[in-house]
Amino acid sequence: MPLKIFYFFLILSIVKQNSIDSIMDENKLIAQIKTGNKLAFKQLFDNYYETLCLYLVNFTNNKQAAENLIQIVFINFWNKRSSIEINSSVKNYLRKMAYREFLMDLRKNKKEASILETLKYDALIEANVPTEEELANKNERLLFIISQLPDRCQEVLILKMDGMKYKDIAEKLEISTKTVESQIRIAFNKIRKEFKNELFLFLTILE
Repeated sequence: MPLKIFYFFLILSIVKQNSIDSIMDENKLIAQIKTGNKLAFKQLFDNYYETLCLYLVNFTNNKQAAENLIQIVFINFWNKRSSIEINSSVKNYLRKMAYREFLMDLRKNKKEASILETLKYDALIEANVPTEEELANKNERLLFIISQLPDRCQEVLILKMDGMKYKDIAEKLEISTKTVESQIRIAFNKIRKEFKNELFLFLTILE
């Protein structure tokens, strides 16, 4: 089903359902969803859609990409509703689904082939699903480390974090592509030293 019509289809379908209480216990909500209750599913969607999108933007650096992935997460949740078993909170379960979907998308859509792409995927696939607090702490550390880099290195890295390709950065700064790659590698080595086994945050910016 095309993503753009998924939510519209859901709204049309729920008019055939009897109303349920507007506030549900999570366990009751999931139990209702397992029986095929679309209104309960809409409540789940409304409760967590925005939160999950904001969470995934930390990795995609792109709001539209995050929204598309979260829509897929909810489609998968609905399609597999009868077999879903949640032993943690619903929020954590959905967050793990979102993180896995991001990893799958990352693997299928590499945008700039390089050694950093391989390192990025390997680091992400081995990492535990980070919480919002962990992301905030790591982001603060990352910004501090970047501020300590040489000026040219900072300039190149910030442009890369903004989504620019190596070629575009080279043209903007009037330097060679090799110089851009060299500056990115300097930044990577510095951040790798500081983060050690916590590379996933930095690596996700190198789209």
